[in-house]
Amino acid sequence: MTRDESRGFFGLNWAPMSDTPHSDFASHHAPPAENQDELDAVSIRDNGEPLVDLLAFGSPEKLVFAPQHPVFEFPRARLLREGVARMIAHAARELPDGLRLQIVEGYRLFAAQRAMFAHSLEEARKRFPDADDATILREAGRFSAPPDAKTPPPHLTGGAVDLEIIDESGARLDFSSPFELSDHRGAAMHAPGLSQTARRHRELLRAVLEPTGLTNYADEWWHWSYGDNGWALRVGAPHALYGRVELPENAPLFGDLSKLPQQ
Repeated sequence: MTRDESRGFFGLNWAPMSDTPHSDFASHHAPPAENQDELDAVSIRDNGEPLVDLLAFGSPEKLVFAPQHPVFEFPRARLLREGVARMIAHAARELPDGLRLQIVEGYRLFAAQRAMFAHSLEEARKRFPDADDATILREAGRFSAPPDAKTPPPHLTGGAVDLEIIDESGARLDFSSPFELSDHRGAAMHAPGLSQTARRHRELLRAVLEPTGLTNYADEWWHWSYGDNGWALRVGAPHALYGRVELPENAPLFGDLSKLPQQ
């Protein structure tokens, strides 16, 4: 799968199913799983928890960092809030022998978030050329959080993580068949039409992650979070625990620094 073919994966946009744009948005798509106004209404009381190496509490036999992002070439920071890093390490230990939890991305640089959302806007405009601005913003935000909204993008809080399960050879388990990984129809956790194998693997992911306190963003099977506004909305918490946090000085970045977008 090439990078251009994989736009529907890990919080980004999706590859079109055909060359014909859909002008009738409502007939093809349900509203996003979480309403931006409701997210913005959640207050934030940051508890000051630090960012730590997301592999700090796991073993390499059960928890690994993906060599690269499946779509973008932006450098990544291997960081999460400490509590979330402990949660994913615990979840990884619960996986059956021979399986590992692979983290694709935790904390995200603001410049990368801005570039990802701009890409989503561009793709939404191409896909729905007759849609109004509100619809374009809503659809772009389905898979990439707006960087300037009142609600901090989940990855910028250090409380969100994109992940998958891999086998001993490093191959990703089947989470999407019969759809291609890039097909947005299979992105939602409970998307209709999934094979029994894909459903079983998603259930395994849920079974090891939910007991830790992590919650799933329903439009993306791979996106889980704790402490951010989305988590607070899902569980009915009185406020979020994590706000936007800055990258610590001298934190290592993984990847080609020349690929980092300008602010």
